[in-house]
Amino acid sequence: MLTCGRLCFSTALVCLTMVLAGCAPTTEIAQPSATEVLQEQGWQRIEAEKVYLERQSHLQDLAWRLRTSGLKLCPEHQIRSFGWVWKDTSALAEKDRALFSGVYGVGEGIVITHVIFGSPAAYAGLRELDVVRSVNGIEIPNTHSTEAFARSLEMLSMPTSDLHLELGIERAGKLQTLDIVPVKACSFPVMLVKDDSLNAAADGRSVYVTAGMYRFAESDDELMTVIAHEFAHNSEGHMEKLTGNYLLGSIFDIIAAGYGVNTRGTFGNVAASLYSKDFEREADYVGMYYLASAGVDTAVVNEFWRRMAIEHPDGIKEHYSSSHPSTAERWANLKAAHEEIQRKLVNESELLPERK
Repeated sequence: MLTCGRLCFSTALVCLTMVLAGCAPTTEIAQPSATEVLQEQGWQRIEAEKVYLERQSHLQDLAWRLRTSGLKLCPEHQIRSFGWVWKDTSALAEKDRALFSGVYGVGEGIVITHVIFGSPAAYAGLRELDVVRSVNGIEIPNTHSTEAFARSLEMLSMPTSDLHLELGIERAGKLQTLDIVPVKACSFPVMLVKDDSLNAAADGRSVYVTAGMYRFAESDDELMTVIAHEFAHNSEGHMEKLTGNYLLGSIFDIIAAGYGVNTRGTFGNVAASLYSKDFEREADYVGMYYLASAGVDTAVVNEFWRRMAIEHPDGIKEHYSSSHPSTAERWANLKAAHEEIQRKLVNESELLPERK
């Protein structure tokens, strides 16, 4: 065996460097200072956060229409809602605090970051950047504010409550009190996820819409279509049912393990996916009633799904392994649901899904 040691390796490295040098840039690139780069990074982060918060606020406004008009569709998931979005600045990490201050330019405490259009908070005169100082006479501290604020609102948020809220706020250095009467709404908050994929999801309690889906939707009605579908997943209890099916199937995995057979969770996974397509069909169907209850023309859904099919042509045909029906079937199902809703509107029938 022939060995060359360090000398041979060094020679090879020099040769490689000479070869690569011939492929290197040949201009003298203007070099900014490190300070300029850092300053631009800060500006871009703040502007990106502003856009994110504007879109998040927009989703909240659209979701409010569905949450308040669709009460009959979410009888088991209701709260009394005020119609605001807030942030506890004392709970922010240092890097997030700097970003938040860059966007809002405020100090410590519970800061109102958005007042939902048409909400009780809006009618009472609450504004963005108001800082909460008290709830029904109880002072809210500037530190560990989240726990104190959430606890003070707990009874007021109960669907059986009829209490008003006297909200003490600080605005431009002056204290004032607002009287807010919360209204019943479906309890599902909607969050914008910083993700470019074309997706949305529900976890049984909340709804998540990706930035990619937000940009894909061409109108408010289309965004409401996405939200309504996920609302239906929550109000129909699909997450709980999927979990129950998985646990039931897992019993057979455990039994098999007792006989020395490793199923690798096959029975649990099969049971969980057994009705997944039917749950998607049901969410499409019930979602149409959320839209109709909010006064949205459900015909908009058909064009949305045709564009989805063009964007994802793999979903046009049925796939055995898919968790969703084909886009072609969904289009036809939604068209039938639209026609059903139109008949009910003409006949002045109650806008509720047909049940077995």
